[in-house]
Amino acid sequence: MSFHREFYREEKGRKVVFLDRDGTINKEVHYLHRKEDLQLLDGVAAAIARLNQAGYEVVVVTNQAGVARGYYTEEDVKALHRYLDEVLKEQGAFIDAYYYCPHHPTNGIGKYRCECHCRKPDTGLLEQAEQNGRIDREHSWMIGDKLSDTEAGRRFGLRSILVGTGYGEEIRKKDLQEGRQSDYDCYCKDLQAAVSQILEDAMDETEETKPRAQDKEKRERTMDEQRYLRELIERYPKLAAIQEDIQRAYELLRDCYAAGNKLLVAGNGGSCADAEHIVGELMKGFVKKRTLPQEFQEKLCAVDADLGAELAQKLQGALPSLSLTGHAGLTTAFLNDVDGTLSFAQQLYGLGQAGDVFLGISTSGNSKNVLYAACAAKAKGMKVVGLLGRDGGALRGCCDVALVVPETETFKIQELHLPVYHALCLMLEEHFFKD
Repeated sequence: MSFHREFYREEKGRKVVFLDRDGTINKEVHYLHRKEDLQLLDGVAAAIARLNQAGYEVVVVTNQAGVARGYYTEEDVKALHRYLDEVLKEQGAFIDAYYYCPHHPTNGIGKYRCECHCRKPDTGLLEQAEQNGRIDREHSWMIGDKLSDTEAGRRFGLRSILVGTGYGEEIRKKDLQEGRQSDYDCYCKDLQAAVSQILEDAMDETEETKPRAQDKEKRERTMDEQRYLRELIERYPKLAAIQEDIQRAYELLRDCYAAGNKLLVAGNGGSCADAEHIVGELMKGFVKKRTLPQEFQEKLCAVDADLGAELAQKLQGALPSLSLTGHAGLTTAFLNDVDGTLSFAQQLYGLGQAGDVFLGISTSGNSKNVLYAACAAKAKGMKVVGLLGRDGGALRGCCDVALVVPETETFKIQELHLPVYHALCLMLEEHFFKD
């Protein structure tokens, strides 16, 4: 289970520091799940901030057997992580992603009682993190206060550090008493010391692999992108149920635009209006001015000094997006000559390219013309995002990411669709435009 944030893919893979949570970041509390019981260990925020500034992704991987035992819920885990984000942000630090295992092989209840691959020392949580892009295992680390943490790291091909906070000091003493070395690369008294060890080790890297100056700016902007998602959940608590899906949809759209591709959107009735609304927010400034790149301003002026100067001043940066709902001539022709329910699919076939994204909006998830379009999009090698309601309907199964808002009545579903796509547009604008 995860909450993804921004990930930066480099040619050699991402440098990641995986952290255990309880006993490594915060004081060990028996089945911690209430925010009032969360206490950061001394120096933790400063240590994480050093990793942030050095260009490492910081990813938490934590076993949460309390969910399996019925002591608290997965939503409690996510809420605690949101609170931890707030605490760290106040001190200038942030976590890039959270992954947790809610299972237990013998003491679980219902679906949570199972043998799983995600419970440390197995490597499932780390493998989930790698789904967002290849990890540079040679330069990545695992830090924890238990041997299950360090063993998971070693199995995954990472260097591992046992910290003396939590249970770590006890383990270290036992190792020394028995004259043996457990499965970890080194021992540090706390997270601060562990981070110092990592950064000292990195000093021997070449200039090419050292963190670049723009990494800091990218990560600062990432914090602002995530602010929009946090604020969305604060305003609409019901949407916490799909927070991870919203993040996944954002990442999919971000990667689409980063690769030079486009978004195609379609829906019926109120969802038709939403499709046009989304395109309007993406194709011009939303909350930013989106000043044109200086190079393009100069090209405009080179074409015509007067006209170009006016265009350079008034045009705004755009994220290529197209609503399939507004082409009356083509739609009515296809309705008359072939089959009106295929008009969106016809446009997807003609306009869509591999790497593009199709956003299908349907409160029921069963709109036939949107379903046909999703099928055509998948055949073209596009990704599909669904903005849906109720149980997601048939469209849910066609989606790479399904945003199924927790309502059943059409007007209530539409009332939640708008803040979701506004948040996505704000996050994308924050990522691609400085002003």
